[in-house]
Amino acid sequence: MSALGEESSFNLTSRVSRQVDGALVNLRWVLIALVWLTVTLTTGNPLPESYFLLWLIVYAVFNALLSIGVRYRRLPEKLPTLGLIGDILAFSILPLLPDIAEPLYILFAVFPTLVAAIRFGVWRGALVAAIVLLPYEVATLLALLPPESRALLPVNFDSNINFISALLPILVLLGSVVLVGHLAQREREAAIGRANVELQELRKTVDGAKLLYDSSDTLGSTSNYVQILEMMLQAGVSGMPRGRLDQAAPVGIALTFRDPKPDETERVLIVAASRGLDRADGSRFIPGRKGIVAQTLESSDPIPFTRTKQDPELCQFSTLGRMRTGVCYPLASGIDVYGIVILATPSTRLPNQEHVRLMRAFINQAAIALQNAQLSQNLRIERDRIIEAEALARAKLARDLHDGPTQSVSALAMRLDFIRLLLDRDPPQAKQELEQAREAVMRVGKDLRGLLFTLRPLTLESQGLSAALKQYEQRLRETDNVPINIQAGSFGVDLDPNIAATVFAIIEEAVNNARKHGGGASIHVNVHSSGSSLVAVIRDQGPGFDVNAIAANYAERGSLGMVNMRDRARLVEGKLSIDSAPGKGTRVTLRVPLNTRRSNSRADTQPE
Repeated sequence: MSALGEESSFNLTSRVSRQVDGALVNLRWVLIALVWLTVTLTTGNPLPESYFLLWLIVYAVFNALLSIGVRYRRLPEKLPTLGLIGDILAFSILPLLPDIAEPLYILFAVFPTLVAAIRFGVWRGALVAAIVLLPYEVATLLALLPPESRALLPVNFDSNINFISALLPILVLLGSVVLVGHLAQREREAAIGRANVELQELRKTVDGAKLLYDSSDTLGSTSNYVQILEMMLQAGVSGMPRGRLDQAAPVGIALTFRDPKPDETERVLIVAASRGLDRADGSRFIPGRKGIVAQTLESSDPIPFTRTKQDPELCQFSTLGRMRTGVCYPLASGIDVYGIVILATPSTRLPNQEHVRLMRAFINQAAIALQNAQLSQNLRIERDRIIEAEALARAKLARDLHDGPTQSVSALAMRLDFIRLLLDRDPPQAKQELEQAREAVMRVGKDLRGLLFTLRPLTLESQGLSAALKQYEQRLRETDNVPINIQAGSFGVDLDPNIAATVFAIIEEAVNNARKHGGGASIHVNVHSSGSSLVAVIRDQGPGFDVNAIAANYAERGSLGMVNMRDRARLVEGKLSIDSAPGKGTRVTLRVPLNTRRSNSRADTQPE
């Protein structure tokens, strides 16, 4: 009995069983009509009589009760079994009814036996066939007894059944049970196998969704992009269809763009993280301009593939050569494309749509986290540059104080000691030394004001950028005798103070570079508005330089003036360009948008 129970894959109280029982009720009405039609054709009498009429009434009432039970909201647990028992009784008695005794009607017993074979398994179907045929077999055997033996029986069987006519229906019935039951069993096993496969894939998808949910905090907080990609690949590979046991496991590869090296002209895709990838494939790189990878990057949608041996780029990975199907996903966030993600499997089945949608969400989250990691890295770089620029500014201020006011104050202290000695010995000489000391104090004060002006001109805050630039021009002409001309425009205090301070610092840095490297050539500064932007042009007629050559080895040089100017420009969303060539002077152009807070300027509209 345990084996019989294992063969049954139906839950007899399930929704599916309710639908099956409803179909069987309708089929019984068809069988009742078919039995009546068969009796009518064989007897020639369309009106049922005697025992057959009673059979029709009882079986119809029985089927009507089953119909009510099927429509009942809570299906009785034993209803399928009761229906099968009723069918067995009805169709085992039918061939033995005295008024229609005919072996032909035993064929109707196919109905309960096939129902049992399909619904409960081959062995239960065979058992039902034996039970249905039992009265018929007994009657057949009794009918084959000699007349004198049958006369001793309390029941008189008046039947024309012979051995051949009795054996043939039995063989047909048993053969049908075995054949249909076997086919139903195989079909049921195949259906269960498909359901198990789908269930496993669904569980993997659920596990991937759980992993995505559990890792959401990590994706949003970590700056280690390799960890992010490995988590994403773990979820992707676990949800891919599996091949045979003798085949390789699914593989996942995340390739990200790498900036070109000195000997390369364009950036390439390198393996940033992987699952199941051969060691030799971990060092490979591809340009990403052909085949499946190029299609994915251009369309920004997942691209399924079946083979990679014919792909011009993916064929380089020997691991993918063992795979039969896969999907290539773009690793992108908005308009920023960071690379691709490849998930492949040796199975011939592609991942289901739930897995594809889950991976798209996972990869999008990974791309956002990757973007956050890069932004964090860029912020750290900018912070380090700002700290370095501040340290350089402090060092320059310390040098200027040491070489200028500090030395002058030390000399002034020595001069005052000398004057104290002269007060008693030579008052006229002491008076003359005091006058020179006063002039030295004035020079120290002037130097200090110049240093303070360089750090943060008070005029910049009280009168605006244009006034501060004119004061800067005057100080350079009078103090340092610099040949400079500044057209400062009309930018007043209504200009955003952050923009004003940044523009002033960039102009001052550019002028200092021109003074240092221009060989005494004249310097021209033009500050004006152009549309919704502030434009500052600083040019000189000095010897000039090769901009590309200087930028190439900038890290080896001691000065960071060009980097500082560009960094300051980015702080106010501006752009800075430097045009120069040997023998043609230098031109520095700064363009800063004015559509920010307090940036409505009274600047003139002089064209660039």
